[in-house]
Amino acid sequence: MPRPRVLTELDEWPRHQTIDTFDSVATASTEWSDGYWFCFGDPAGEVNLITAIRLYHNTNVMDAYAIVSLDDGKQYNLRASRRLRPRIDELEVGPFWQEIVRGLRTVRVGCRENPHGIEFDILWESTAPPYDEAPGGRFRVDGRLVAERSNYIQSADIAGRVKVNGREWTFDFGEGWAGTRDHSWGIGAGTGSGGKANPYVAPLLQPPERGSFSADGMRHWGVVNFPDRCLYYAFRLGEDGRYTASGTGRQSTGPLHSWVEYAYDSGREGFAYADVSIEAHEWEDGHPRFKRGRLNLTRPDGGVDRFQLEVVGEPVYMRAGGYADGWNDTLGRGVYRGEEVVEGEVWDVSHPVKVYDLEGNEVPQMSGGGSYAELSTVYRNLDDPDDVGLGILECAIMTEFEGVRGP
Repeated sequence: MPRPRVLTELDEWPRHQTIDTFDSVATASTEWSDGYWFCFGDPAGEVNLITAIRLYHNTNVMDAYAIVSLDDGKQYNLRASRRLRPRIDELEVGPFWQEIVRGLRTVRVGCRENPHGIEFDILWESTAPPYDEAPGGRFRVDGRLVAERSNYIQSADIAGRVKVNGREWTFDFGEGWAGTRDHSWGIGAGTGSGGKANPYVAPLLQPPERGSFSADGMRHWGVVNFPDRCLYYAFRLGEDGRYTASGTGRQSTGPLHSWVEYAYDSGREGFAYADVSIEAHEWEDGHPRFKRGRLNLTRPDGGVDRFQLEVVGEPVYMRAGGYADGWNDTLGRGVYRGEEVVEGEVWDVSHPVKVYDLEGNEVPQMSGGGSYAELSTVYRNLDDPDDVGLGILECAIMTEFEGVRGP
């Protein structure tokens, strides 16, 4: 007779909030998941690495991926999946592994040698407390609950090594390499943290509200690691020229959602910016791929922080991590596909918005007409030459914007 529940290593900790063990979650939804998303890059733009590990408790699956775009115009992709239980205490799947050294402060993530030529071992040291971006956000469409999730974001200084396609980089703390991460849990909306959108749901009665991901205009989302602080911001700029808060589970109003969190032991309190504007955005050869531009953020005291943004390196396309139908079997993330499966491929990402396999066939991407990708970006404070940050930026064009057109 099977046991009604299982004790895991986490049950040793005195943090239970129900009479259940940590082996189970509070819903039977197959969309429930919990996991990590890490971005690493160097200011020279040679390496743009994104990796993730995620647990799907109710499909009994753990999966992981690494996506690396190099300055050779190629994106190297690696995915792995396995049965979650009984090895639920092990943050390992295929060649991927993760070690929590000290919660919210120190983490190691790695990928062992494998046939797809992606290896790394990176030590993450957070530079500022995490920001609780979406504290229990719930999302409804036509009165129907479609997602409920929480997440926090954080920046870090990093040390370690990365090896891709025979090329190797080593780096230490303080050398300009930076990391950002997101830890989220809950029920994702379709292709977000989980698999495909449900094809049996009735079509929408009303178009998406302003500020939602699929509305018109441009979506700007960034997490930036500065020497003394972490900056998070998100906004939508519509075709009508109006700025709207975007990209968060919080009930935000006004032109943007943002937060600045200062370094540990700085004695400085975090704050949210009051207003936003952009200037002189440049695009790659007329395509909807951001190249450089100005971002102006108004502080609560009325002063303005002016940043010059410059993309360094090639874009990273998230479909390669298994989002939407990104797996070879087209079934999406969190799906049981075998006791342990490892797969990958190489893409040509040298075109501003089109992706090709090595045989020259175009590989369709997710929403945004090819503009929805992660961009390693340097942020320079125009009023303080020593204030330079490295972050990850999404600048997705959903319709038409400043002479460029999305899907």
